[in-house]
Amino acid sequence: MIQVPSRPKARTKKAPQDTAAGCRIRADADLLASVAMLTANQRVRFERSAATWTARADLLQSLEERLAARHSEEVKPAAEPDAAKIRI
Repeated sequence: MIQVPSRPKARTKKAPQDTAAGCRIRADADLLASVAMLTANQRVRFERSAATWTARADLLQSLEERLAARHSEEVKPAAEPDAAKIRI
């Protein structure tokens, strides 16, 4: 019989911009840099960048929470799997 290769393991080391914490760090850095800008355009660009990084962090955080909730639901064994099928 032919051996089927197993799937490669998922990447465990994520880039900083692919985590909620990394995005929040980037947003804080951009907001801090906006304070030091001399022109209004530079300040607005950094503030908009900070808002975008914050929105990305919120999105990634919600995805991580939903994934964790889904995994916890899959792990819970049903007490009586056929109990829902019984009508009284």
